[in-house]
Amino acid sequence: MKIVEIDNDTPAREQAIDVTASFAVQAPAGSGKTELLMQRFLALLSIVSRPEEILALTFTRKAAGEMHSRIIAAMRKAAEGYAPSRPHEAKTVGLAAKALQRDAEMGWSLLENPGRLKVQTIDSFSSTLARQMPVLSGLGSYALTEEPSEFYEAAAEATIALVEDDGIEGDAVRSALDHLDNSVAALSRRLVMMLGRRDQWLRHLERESTDDELKAELEGSLKRLVEFELKRVVDSFPHWAVEPVWRCGRFAASNLSAESLLAVFTDLKDLPGDKTQDLPLWKGIRELLLTQKGELRKPRGITVKQGFPPGAESAKAKEEFQSILAALEDEEGLIGALGRVEILPSPEFEREEWEVLLALIRLLPIAERKLMEVFAEAGVVDFQAVSLAAIKALGTDGAPTDLMLSLDLKVQHILVDEYQDTSQTQLTLLEALTRGWTPGDGRTLFVVGDPMQSIYLFREAEVGLFLEARLAGVGAMPLMPLTLTKNFRSGADIVSWVNDCLGRTFPEREDTFTGAVTYAPSAAVKEVSEGRGVDIRLFNRRNDGGRNDGLEAEEVLKILDKVPATETTAILCRSRAHVHEIVNALNRENRPFRAEEIDPLSSRPVIQDLLALLKALDHPLDRISWLASLRAPWCGLALSDLLILCMGDKAAPVWELVHDDARLDALSNDGRERLFAFRERMSAAMSTWGRRPPVEVLRGLWISIGGLGCIDRGGMDDAEEFFDLLQSVQEQGRVDIPFLEARIEGLYAGGGNNNAPLEVMTIHKAKGLEFDNVIIPGLGKSPRSEDKRILVWMERGDDLLLAPMERKGAEKSGSVYGYLFGLHREKVELEAARLLYVAATRARQSLYLLGHLNISEENELRPAARSFLDKISHAVTKEMVIDAQADDNGDAQESRPRRRLPSDWSLPEPAPPVHVDSVEKSAGALSPEFYWAGESVRHLGTVVHRYLCRIAREGSLSWSKERIISEEGRVSAMLRSLGLERKEASRAARQGVERIIKALQDEKGRWILASHPEEATELALTAVMGGEIVHVVIDRTFVDSSGVRWVIDYKTGEHEGGALVEFLKSESDRYAPQLERYAEALKAGGEKREIRKGLYYPAHSAWVEVK
Repeated sequence: MKIVEIDNDTPAREQAIDVTASFAVQAPAGSGKTELLMQRFLALLSIVSRPEEILALTFTRKAAGEMHSRIIAAMRKAAEGYAPSRPHEAKTVGLAAKALQRDAEMGWSLLENPGRLKVQTIDSFSSTLARQMPVLSGLGSYALTEEPSEFYEAAAEATIALVEDDGIEGDAVRSALDHLDNSVAALSRRLVMMLGRRDQWLRHLERESTDDELKAELEGSLKRLVEFELKRVVDSFPHWAVEPVWRCGRFAASNLSAESLLAVFTDLKDLPGDKTQDLPLWKGIRELLLTQKGELRKPRGITVKQGFPPGAESAKAKEEFQSILAALEDEEGLIGALGRVEILPSPEFEREEWEVLLALIRLLPIAERKLMEVFAEAGVVDFQAVSLAAIKALGTDGAPTDLMLSLDLKVQHILVDEYQDTSQTQLTLLEALTRGWTPGDGRTLFVVGDPMQSIYLFREAEVGLFLEARLAGVGAMPLMPLTLTKNFRSGADIVSWVNDCLGRTFPEREDTFTGAVTYAPSAAVKEVSEGRGVDIRLFNRRNDGGRNDGLEAEEVLKILDKVPATETTAILCRSRAHVHEIVNALNRENRPFRAEEIDPLSSRPVIQDLLALLKALDHPLDRISWLASLRAPWCGLALSDLLILCMGDKAAPVWELVHDDARLDALSNDGRERLFAFRERMSAAMSTWGRRPPVEVLRGLWISIGGLGCIDRGGMDDAEEFFDLLQSVQEQGRVDIPFLEARIEGLYAGGGNNNAPLEVMTIHKAKGLEFDNVIIPGLGKSPRSEDKRILVWMERGDDLLLAPMERKGAEKSGSVYGYLFGLHREKVELEAARLLYVAATRARQSLYLLGHLNISEENELRPAARSFLDKISHAVTKEMVIDAQADDNGDAQESRPRRRLPSDWSLPEPAPPVHVDSVEKSAGALSPEFYWAGESVRHLGTVVHRYLCRIAREGSLSWSKERIISEEGRVSAMLRSLGLERKEASRAARQGVERIIKALQDEKGRWILASHPEEATELALTAVMGGEIVHVVIDRTFVDSSGVRWVIDYKTGEHEGGALVEFLKSESDRYAPQLERYAEALKAGGEKREIRKGLYYPAHSAWVEVK
């Protein structure tokens, strides 16, 4: 067993908890970043006057909850006198002890009031700011929607509807449509995309300048960018090469036409400069030295096409040119800079380009205003609205708001996690929060992240902001850069492979503009694991009979067979499509696994069949849906029978054809029997369609034709999800099917077995997690191309770059849009290397990489362009390729027989009746505590119930006071949806938020809502008791540390008047029979443990155990 020498980054870790200084810490994967953040937070607690002076910001609720819980856990360990043996744990507990000492001195009681620790997501914090200044921020009291697509679509539709207007707005819409070949769908799609990113472009388009001033500003930015790029070329061009390159260039130009780019050499006497007028000269030099792909020309590839014809006369010049090319092979900086010259744009807009850009500059703010109108009507906002409102609420440098001045006094120390994923909008917020801060004034900023793990470009995360923070600080606040090197997670063999192999996929120089990040090696703390490490298994795409995904799925199963049952394993994918066949294979093998947002609901067979059946009911002329319903497993017509049924008549409705006796006689006996049975049940359903709720008719039909017999348990969950969605969108006996399909499109099938040690997820979802074993399939797949934006924008320092999308078919080299979109593609490619790094560094013991590649006739390995395998081609060898001939294991890929019900299938006989005296209404479902109350109190109780249940499900630690306050708008919207007027809903919402906060600040409330073994929320049970069928819904139940099963009912009303003790006693007597019924229902279901019962009143932070 080999022990790996560990680099010493202890000084950097010690320095990072110096609470008098500000830092930007680079913390690679597995380096203990969360522990470091926690240590600094604890260190700060020992010096502040109030815990609220410390603000920790994260990007996800999960990360915020984890940090908050770990801080409290460390303080509890310190309070209990726990003495850990490991040095880093001992350091943490020691800092926690000092924090507890300060806690005692100041009387904070943080262990009883953990909500005073401000650990929030940036979105939650932004929402808190915006709601504290509702008028100035323009946000008001609205609910936050996490699914804003339908609102974007409505705003896009309203914007395009202005096409009929005669004014400037109509002109803008018409110009945009003309640029997109008058495709309303294309414009709508791009407006929706832009509205979802408006926090990035809106600030650039809200400028008070004339068209001429704006044009001059934008062209000035282009000019400075072109000159910046040319200066790179000038600086990297070796002096020794100037004269020989010119000599060879002039010779080549003399053998080519005057229209050739090399014609510039005729008059070229010295190295061109870095001004825009020098651009054509540099394009000629590029043409001489590089290929179209931007690669240095191969010496052997020089021919007459490059200006070197055969013959003795040109032999000397050709030989000199070949020697120059050989000498330039190591000049990577020059090759890269010169390669970009091809796409550099003219610094002046063409007339049509500028006209379209002006139209978009006018159109997009119109779309944003329409969106805010749509939001106002619906009473909701999205995350972008919250972020922009938060910045407004803080004011400007010259005019800070009262809120900003108040925060300046309250917040003294800010910590930001995952800073590499910061966007420009979030940076603006952070700069506002630290406005006026200076080194040594007692206030500190601490940002931590890993630029090698920046993988959220699609959310406008700019890794360059992290690089700039380390170089120049944030705003006016300088930060000292620190770097950690230890990796506590992965075995030494994995760390070594990542350093050696993936390190080479990163660029050699940093670039804040393009987001180029250099690789920082890690040092392993763990030993090498014998028999574990990195295992690359590849397949020859030429030899696999087109079964790429199937072969990889088979290999995954083989790997899983060898993984110890006690270890955790993750299958990580770049795209959900890469694991579709693997998920199918796992399901076929009945292997338990958990999948988070992997399998789209729309791809599930039961959903496709139900949609077809719904469309057939709703539209008798929908031929495809009718045929799909006849082919579905509940009817199961063979293709030959379907062909006979429809032959010779392509226009007649299928429903007419199934009543055509001549056609039915021509069917097979099996087909005829199946069709008769389906027709009978379908006829009954169609007779009630439009007169009964669609969900009721469809569910009844589906059951009667055998839908339940065609699915497994997972399919049942999917079907229930479908019926719930249908229930929510149906209106007055009708259903908007396109809207239903859109809702389904954004959903995913259930996550499977939550306790399974195997997980399937995207690499983005896996960030921050770790597993014993990691499998990365699909390494040979190229990512799909990104849709072009109607407007592309980029910031470079104070310069703004804007360009409109080119007209379809009119794309050309050297356009502003082409250049900026090319820069975006370059950023995407740089991020791809970081994405693979994130995936590989999730592994603790074993890392498996699977993929396909082509092997040429010359036996060369050729991975697909832009694939992960392309990135690591330098580490790929022929020995890694598994020989899998097309006929190997062929039966595994043969199409399985279509599953369908027997032709004589019929509904089973109903179960024997249960002999009862009566059927009782649901106990607990009618909220008896509200029977006497007014409408407002009843509805508030319902909503508070929902929130308490939601908090228990999600985990109370992820619910800070600020997050609850930020939910006030959503609570108000829920109350309005239940029928309250806006004013009354707002008043009741404030009460509801106060009660929820009380519950989380109360020790007993936190105990009830905390995570426990065998817990359940809103548990519905049905049992026969005393001759009655009883339905109960238990608010909260769990097993405590002593093995007692608790049954708890929330009572969200408020007691006014009278002594509270007496009130609680009377409540206990009143609800004792109901709680006893809950206990009996649990016992009827097999519960053998002791059961204790209680009532909880959040309005009073009161608890009473019911005997």
